[in-house]
Amino acid sequence: MSTTPPTRATNVTAPAKNWKTTALDLAGNRELFLVVFIVLFSIATSIATPFFLNIDNFKQILIAIALDGTVAVGMTIVLVGGGIDLSVGSIIGFSSAIIGLCFARGLSIPATLLFALAGGVLVGMLNGSMIAYVRINPIITTLAMMGIARSATYILSGGYALSTIPDRFTAFAAGNVLGIPNTAVVALICVIVFHFLLLRSVVLRKYFYLGGNEAAAFKAGLRVNRFKFFSYVISAVFAALAAILLVSRLGSTFPHSGLGTELRVISACIIGGCSISGGKGTVLGSFLGVLLLGLIGNILVLLNVSVYWQGIATGLILLLAVASDAIINRSR
Repeated sequence: MSTTPPTRATNVTAPAKNWKTTALDLAGNRELFLVVFIVLFSIATSIATPFFLNIDNFKQILIAIALDGTVAVGMTIVLVGGGIDLSVGSIIGFSSAIIGLCFARGLSIPATLLFALAGGVLVGMLNGSMIAYVRINPIITTLAMMGIARSATYILSGGYALSTIPDRFTAFAAGNVLGIPNTAVVALICVIVFHFLLLRSVVLRKYFYLGGNEAAAFKAGLRVNRFKFFSYVISAVFAALAAILLVSRLGSTFPHSGLGTELRVISACIIGGCSISGGKGTVLGSFLGVLLLGLIGNILVLLNVSVYWQGIATGLILLLAVASDAIINRSR
């Protein structure tokens, strides 16, 4: 006769999810939520105006969001690491002025691009050094650098637009790949590559630990200061890249280029799922936030609504995104 004790069943059927739990899960997956919202928003827009479902209109939307989408890649890494960069708009202006001056002095396109990126890296290194090693608050540091870089832009350009941009340089922005504007192609490549790098790369994934709990990351052996420093350098590089795309598109440089970019991009990143306290976010989510804000601006134009309403719409969406995060966290 067997003496083996009876075993308890271990397979317990999980309780079925109710509608509230399903809604919370959907809202918690910010990328999926934004995709659904953008699709529904696009359907409603196409009903409201026949001009929305148009290839040329879609191209204009892609061109409009390409710059913010590029800057959002670097901003996401900074936000995930627990920082913030308010100087990206001024870096765009600074690098744009460098491009204009280089072309005015007859430099080649490769040399000009190198100087433009170097200008952005310089500002990023100053930001990173002050924040990581001098330990100045990121908001104060990047706010100060926003003013410094903007003033440097006016000094370099003399306050005037610089239009000595060669046709070969502007031809890039005028081109396309399979109908997609080249500026949008560059932005999409940056988004796709760095989305997977941030989620899969051993190095970039450490920014989640840094932003989630800096003290624990330090005790675990993470070189906190080095990671902070390079996050601002990366952000500055993407801002300088956006400046290159902007000058190529406009065929001229302006001292006010990039003005207000930092607020739009930070708003888009938070809407896309980044946390202002760090440790949370994806590049894809940030890009979807940029796309949503671009669609809102586009529909306001198509419906002949004053663009002054765009700030109200953006602010309301930002508040809803933050409020939804708070509600979801309390419910869980």
